[in-house]
Amino acid sequence: MSVQFSKTRALVLLLIGAIAIGLSITSYAYSTAASNQILNVASREAKSNAEIQAHDLSTVLANKVESVSNNLELMAGAPTIQNHTVQSAIPLFTEAHKSTGDFASSYFWVGKDGKLLWADSFTNSTLEQQYNGGDRSYRDYYSKPRNSLMPYYSTVIESVDKVPRLYIGYPILGKQADGANTFNGVVVAAINLDTLGKYVQDQLLPNYNSSAGLMDRNGVILYSTSTQYIGENIFGPEVQSILPADIKKPFNQFIRDSLNGNTGSGDFSAQGSTSTIAYEPVTVKGTNFALLYIVTPHQFAGNVLALVYQQRSLNTLIIIAIGAVATGIAAVVLTWNKRLSKLVHTRTSELKSSNESLIESNRRLEVVNEQLEVHDRMQKEFVNIAAHELKTPIQPILGLIELAEMNKGVNGQGVKLTEEEFGILSRSAKRLDRLSSDLLEVSKIESKALKLDKEKFDLNVKIQTVIKDVGTIQNGQKLQVTFEPKIRPIFVNADKPRIFEVIANLLRNAIKFTKDGSISITSDIKDNQAVVTMKDTGSGINPEVMPRLFEKFVTKSEKGTGLGLFISKNIIEAHGGSIWAENNENGKGATFGFSLPLAEKEQEEKTDGLYR
Repeated sequence: MSVQFSKTRALVLLLIGAIAIGLSITSYAYSTAASNQILNVASREAKSNAEIQAHDLSTVLANKVESVSNNLELMAGAPTIQNHTVQSAIPLFTEAHKSTGDFASSYFWVGKDGKLLWADSFTNSTLEQQYNGGDRSYRDYYSKPRNSLMPYYSTVIESVDKVPRLYIGYPILGKQADGANTFNGVVVAAINLDTLGKYVQDQLLPNYNSSAGLMDRNGVILYSTSTQYIGENIFGPEVQSILPADIKKPFNQFIRDSLNGNTGSGDFSAQGSTSTIAYEPVTVKGTNFALLYIVTPHQFAGNVLALVYQQRSLNTLIIIAIGAVATGIAAVVLTWNKRLSKLVHTRTSELKSSNESLIESNRRLEVVNEQLEVHDRMQKEFVNIAAHELKTPIQPILGLIELAEMNKGVNGQGVKLTEEEFGILSRSAKRLDRLSSDLLEVSKIESKALKLDKEKFDLNVKIQTVIKDVGTIQNGQKLQVTFEPKIRPIFVNADKPRIFEVIANLLRNAIKFTKDGSISITSDIKDNQAVVTMKDTGSGINPEVMPRLFEKFVTKSEKGTGLGLFISKNIIEAHGGSIWAENNENGKGATFGFSLPLAEKEQEEKTDGLYR
């Protein structure tokens, strides 16, 4: 009986031991799998953060470079630079430098002959005498835009003061009689490499201990935390000599792929540590300005790896001591692994939520940044246009006042104006009045305060009145303005002065862009709408402005504020009508048109054909 009990107990102990050993082995395998899962999550987290930082930083850097490029574009088209008036253009350079002074070191102007005309770095007469007039025709930032008539983004250039910089050259283009572009020099922005590097490093998130670098499209290092390699080609002997032999080949292939303008990332291990390198091109207006790369070490993964080794050692000790506390240890291990799995799941969810939040925040920042840039550009355009338009009529008024002062009689008697002088004063005053009216109208439109004082009137009579009033502004142009109403009369219920303003705006616009030829105006009734079309034989609508034709400040003319079509569109739409424009099919001139609802009685009578 005792022997049988001992055998039973031995079997029970063996069974318990076998179960415990089996549970321990199972626990060990499960723990190892969970630990590997943690390592994979940590590695993915480091890689994801590197890619996000690379994307965000390349976007921020591209926006910064694009701000500099936009300054150059505005300066190249400014009248003072187009007219080659250096002294009048100096404030443009000053304002451009103020707006991007934390990034671009200087702006300068090189003339058509390759000579330096002005630079905002001329802070004193000594510097101006030393560098002004210097030959820059051999520099790529001059020769490339001259040959291509397109903006140029340079690689590293050592300046005349021995400081390595990047340059953006923007061509100053004029127009020949046949419409072809002519090269009149370049405006250039210079970016110091040390300023560029500091700006990039300052944008990095401090929590991930990442570092950043920049290369140009040829593989030349523009910025690196190892400053001794700045200016060296990454495939050159200086850089290649420091690469470990086991990663040199895959690393070089990785860099070649990145220089093709793609986006990507990769993990590289050397001397027991692993880092993720993420790269992203810095693209400005379709041009690859540089290549940004972010290096993020797998610090979190390294810490977890030490915990993994500790856990494996602990499980080994558990197996050795299995005879004494096998069942208890198995239960503890299973409970611990369950908690560990829950912790992994929790941390993974937190990391995923954090990454999604970071991506959404960056997206919102991009949208806000774009809106701010558009607002800033429109504000600058408005200031330039308004200043030019106000200056044009004010100058002749001031000139005639000064002339009158000089010719005033000895006894202070009044001064008589000639008919021509009186005409100048009248036209200038009317132009000022029209400009102020346009600005007031825009203010009402944007504040939703545009009110209509409607009355019933014959649209044909109003068109004839506009032709008679506006005809005086043709200034000797050989223009033939004809009006052919297909139906008489056409009654509409509308604000008569504002409809007069719309027709006058369209007619002035047609006259402005039609040097010689004709302008034909027609009126008709279609689908219970009064339809007016105005067809000219002028230069037509520039394709560049066609998509934004009815927006504020959009114009290709050297005269005018670009407000007329914007105001006209809002007036017509406030009446429930529509306005449109298109280039003529024969390639000569353009056709503008608008529609207005007919007066109620006009609709009821269905006048289609009654007055033909």
